[in-house]
This record gives sequence, C-alpha cells and structure tokens, in this order.
Amino acid sequence: MSVQPTRLDVEELQQSLHEVQEMLAHLRLAEDEAGAASPQTLAELRARLDRLHPADIAVVLEALPLEERLVAWDLVKADRDGEILLEVSDAVRESLIASMDSRELVAAAETLEADEIADIADDLPDQVMQDVIRALPQEEREQLRAAMSYEEGSVGALMDFDQLTVRPDVTLGAGFRRASGLA
Repeated sequence: MSVQPTRLDVEELQQSLHEVQEMLAHLRLAEDEAGAASPQTLAELRARLDRLHPADIAVVLEALPLEERLVAWDLVKADRDGEILLEVSDAVRESLIASMDSRELVAAAETLEADEIADIADDLPDQVMQDVIRALPQEEREQLRAAMSYEEGSVGALMDFDQLTVRPDVTLGAGFRRASGLA
C-alpha cells in the first residue's frame, strides 16, 4: 500500500502549479515543433503529479484551462481518479467526467467509500451509477442508498459510515488512541 502524499502549503502549491504550467507549455511547444509530445516531459509531469496529494492535484486542475486540464488529468494514475473527483469543484468534475469512458468512471467510483460515491453520484451518468451499485457489496450498496436518500446539504447527506465502538470498560481517550494507532 502506498503512502498518501501530504498536503502542500500555499507557497509550495503555487510552485507546483507553476512547474506543471511550465511543463504543459513545453509539451505544447514540442507538439507544435515536432508534431508529438515529448515523452520525457510527459514522464516528468506524471511524476510531478504523482507526488501531489489529491486535494493539491484538484487545485492544480482547477487553475488550468480545459485543454491543459485534460492533458494533466490523463497523466494522473487511475487509482487516484476517485479521490480527485471528490476534491474538484462541480464544474471541473463535470469536465473531467465528460473526458472519461464508462469503464474508467466505474473504476474510479469503486475506489471510494459509499458516502463518497453519494457525493459525486449526481455528476455520474445513470448507467455508470447502476454499474457501480451492482459492483458494491450488499452492505455498501445499502449505505449508498441511505446516503443518497437525504437532501443535499442536510445532516444525513453529510454522514460518514465509519464508526468506532468503545467497550464500557475502556475510556474514550484509550479507545481513540487505539483506533488512531497511537496505543
């Protein structure tokens, strides 16, 4: 299992955005001159994006014009698509989803928890949602249906299905430390 990158501070994020924009400009120039993208620059851009937290990738994608956004999106590892779709704005999410085929969308949604799938369900095509629902285990399918039954913005729509049960003979502090791996 890979370790999730940490969030960047504002200055580091601005620097990363600038680097991505420079790489994309270099790609555009190479395509104009040679008629093909530079494999080295594509690899560098992919590596740069791989080092970013999904929320930071979302910020970068939102700052890019559509054409460049889609180039960068295609370079993001597929197993991170779902996390990033959760982080981007609705308008950007729609543009990214429009660039993906059904198989990619189902794969992205399958990496998410039921409550997270509910967060993006309205943006996914109906057939994709049906495929996602069919692919979920029964318990998660029920959680997804429960999460989707609440009005957007209501407390129920914001719920998380993770829960922690603390035995009566354990203090809350000890239970929290154990659950968070600090014990």
